[in-house]
Amino acid sequence: MRFLHCSDIHLGRRPIGSPNSPYSSARYEDYFSAFEYVVEWALQNKPEAFFITGDLFDKRDINPDTLARTQSILSRLKESGIRVLAIEGNHDKSFSANESWLRFLQETEYLELLCPVQGENDIVFPYVSIEGFKVFGLGYPGFMAEEMILRASSFLEGKDNIVLIHTAPGNDNFIPGLVSPEVLKILRSKVIYAGGGHLHSQLAFPVEEPFFFVPGSLEYWDVWERDRKGFYVFDTEIGRADFHDSHRRERQEFAVFPGEGDNLDGFVDEHEIHRGAIVLVTVTGSGEFYVDPVRLEREIESSGALKAFVRVRRTDREITLDDYRLMSARDIEREVILGSREWKELGAKGEDLVGAIEKMKQSQEDGRYDLFKESVDALLEAIVGGDS
Repeated sequence: MRFLHCSDIHLGRRPIGSPNSPYSSARYEDYFSAFEYVVEWALQNKPEAFFITGDLFDKRDINPDTLARTQSILSRLKESGIRVLAIEGNHDKSFSANESWLRFLQETEYLELLCPVQGENDIVFPYVSIEGFKVFGLGYPGFMAEEMILRASSFLEGKDNIVLIHTAPGNDNFIPGLVSPEVLKILRSKVIYAGGGHLHSQLAFPVEEPFFFVPGSLEYWDVWERDRKGFYVFDTEIGRADFHDSHRRERQEFAVFPGEGDNLDGFVDEHEIHRGAIVLVTVTGSGEFYVDPVRLEREIESSGALKAFVRVRRTDREITLDDYRLMSARDIEREVILGSREWKELGAKGEDLVGAIEKMKQSQEDGRYDLFKESVDALLEAIVGGDS
């Protein structure tokens, strides 16, 4: 049997800002385009099953257009006889079955939703059988991920099992819902394949003879994200997982090191800006140079870029008030946090803290107070320690 495994599709996502701006509209389309690319691959190559390990949608509440277009895309797999199995992620998880759009897609036969069920005395793990393999879905257990894996492993018999769970290996306390590598290894002798998600970068765990696979998001959820993104195709007969890169919005990255007195007036003339690309510029320098990030972003966009983001990093001195006046709100927050002696004394890693605060802001903007609370809990636990 061959199956395709993707995750973190985030249909319906729009960047923070005006929902009617050209950038917001284009990015909204990008997530559908990335998903359609994977579905088209499946239609051409005919795997027996198509697994989605969480975050099909970017939000628990979606608009009619997002639902209708999702149904249209999934209908192509249904008509081709490719079974679609899905689990919920932290973004589209519902606390009531009656309010779950994934549950609705199951009831309308666009996909099969797998999730644990609370029985009389303990959690029950339903499964579906495909070509002699049992497929279990553990959903998004959040802080209970390790306990859920331990419980599920006690029910697994033999090794012809496939487990889908919206988590990934890691010890990053600022990202809730990860599982320690030690706990994850318990599944090794119980499964032929474990499919994860949650992290937006591709990984296979462990490096030698991997059994747990995270394909990453299909499109950039955050434009500054690194590493590969795509989907896995696994062949049970030969036990091999092949990774395929996804189709994403073009992103150009430039690192600039200005000299004394430089103001980057010639940046656009000196660099080829691709039409429709997202352009990221990191300016790093010391001494007297002057860069207006907002002006440079507008110049890059006037040259054809869909959107430009410019950030300035000084290596020789503290950031001054004049520097702050030229920064975006995001970059100001980042510089304050990275330079904070108080946060460092509490043991907080600057870049991790910046990412955690970004997730909290995004959750609040989206009205996802469950995710906001989860992010706050993770932040506090990471700083003060789980035993405090």
